[in-house]
Amino acid sequence: MPRRPEYLAIAAALACACSSPPSVGPVADAGELPDAGDARLDAGGSSDASSGGADGGTDAGADAGWSAALVLPAVACSDLVDQVYVTPPLPPSSDAARGDVIRCAPDFTYDLAGVEAELAAAGDTDVTATTGVSVWRVAFRTTRSVGSGASSARVYLPSTPRQGPLPIIVASHPTEGIADTCAPSKSAASNRDLALPWAALGYAVIVPDFAGLGNEGAQGYLDSRDTAYSVLDGARALRKLLFPGAFSNQVVVVGYSQGGGAALSAQALAPTYGAGGDLAAVVVFAPQWPARLDSFGMLRMLADPNGLTIAYGVTKPVVHVMRTYAFYATRGGETDGGLGFPAAKAAGLKSAVESTCTIALGGAVQGTSPFVRDLIDDGLRTSLLACAADPAGTGCVEPGRSFHAFLVLNEVTPVATGAPILYVQGLGDLIMPAAEEAACNLGTLADAGVFPQVCTDASASHVDVVSRNIGFATRWVSARLAGAAPPTCSGAGMPDCIP
Repeated sequence: MPRRPEYLAIAAALACACSSPPSVGPVADAGELPDAGDARLDAGGSSDASSGGADGGTDAGADAGWSAALVLPAVACSDLVDQVYVTPPLPPSSDAARGDVIRCAPDFTYDLAGVEAELAAAGDTDVTATTGVSVWRVAFRTTRSVGSGASSARVYLPSTPRQGPLPIIVASHPTEGIADTCAPSKSAASNRDLALPWAALGYAVIVPDFAGLGNEGAQGYLDSRDTAYSVLDGARALRKLLFPGAFSNQVVVVGYSQGGGAALSAQALAPTYGAGGDLAAVVVFAPQWPARLDSFGMLRMLADPNGLTIAYGVTKPVVHVMRTYAFYATRGGETDGGLGFPAAKAAGLKSAVESTCTIALGGAVQGTSPFVRDLIDDGLRTSLLACAADPAGTGCVEPGRSFHAFLVLNEVTPVATGAPILYVQGLGDLIMPAAEEAACNLGTLADAGVFPQVCTDASASHVDVVSRNIGFATRWVSARLAGAAPPTCSGAGMPDCIP
């Protein structure tokens, strides 16, 4: 895909896709699915999700009794798709309840030709489909950074799975917006470049929306724990959705942009939070990872209140608006979502965040808030800058003190002994520029003793970095899962970090 002007690249990369689902046939009715007493359950062994490997997994090498028939929902899938986004009354949360599937609805299917057409439309020309795919929508329990909740998700199940037990694949989506209509599971075309290739190769895949996006509450946008928990509990949910014996103990997380940041945070948190198995590999494409206070130019913007928002591009102001809204809305409720904005702009910005996806939100921000001072309450701005300069200083007061404390705690530390990482970065990326984000993220990883395999794509923008490199990523993961040497790539051209 040729490189586009910056505003078009942002629009294409961050858009909420709105195409209709393909009409290639419904999945089986819930009444056609096997119940808990079906022979397919018995073939997989115990129905106790805690049996087998660590954290509810099964031995990666144990394939006795494995059958492709296990790669079907083992829970009742009789909900309508709209019901997936309405959380039913639930008992109190517990560690054992993480990943419990609380809603499940059949959606649609792709035959093999349909999968091939979708991959072609996404530009994933380096993936050769082997199977049709059925699509489901589910909701599952998860932990929020404040309390507990649920995440909706899309699930892709291959009609002809590869030899199992299968690894679990969790795909972590890019920025779509915070409004409920922006939930990627609500769009047939969303993440077809990131998630569908894995299912096309015979893997089972889950794509969490992140808690609060599409259902009750607010998404914890750029909240490392909030989004990572949705990712890790998504792995648990996929394991609980299918029949025992369908999966090995291996879990793979693949993330792009915002989802890439969530994937890196999942790598950091998996050893303590768990993933319903062993996190075996992490793949990130141009990740948006809040690894330092000035990630995405926040401090530079706040220090320039009279500067034009457009001078900071289209992305940075929108990121700032969504993160500020999310901070207040996840703590005090959505009615508090506008507290971080100037009084004169609060109602308009809050309404735009709650009703539009990123393209329209970008237009609203530029159209109604021409100056940086229009994006943030001045007391929050000055106290946040004071806390960044000296957390113990007299100027570090509320409301900036609480926001600053969150930002510091939000910088999770990756684990040197944790899952290996493949880091793919386009050098033509104007949304997550290599010098401002990738190079600095790699420095943070190195400081923690984590050294990913870095692949640079000189011709890739933020728009096409996934489609250009997803085939390599599938081969890299396949090798890692098999314990073989992964394929090599070039990391040439990565610039120095511009902090």
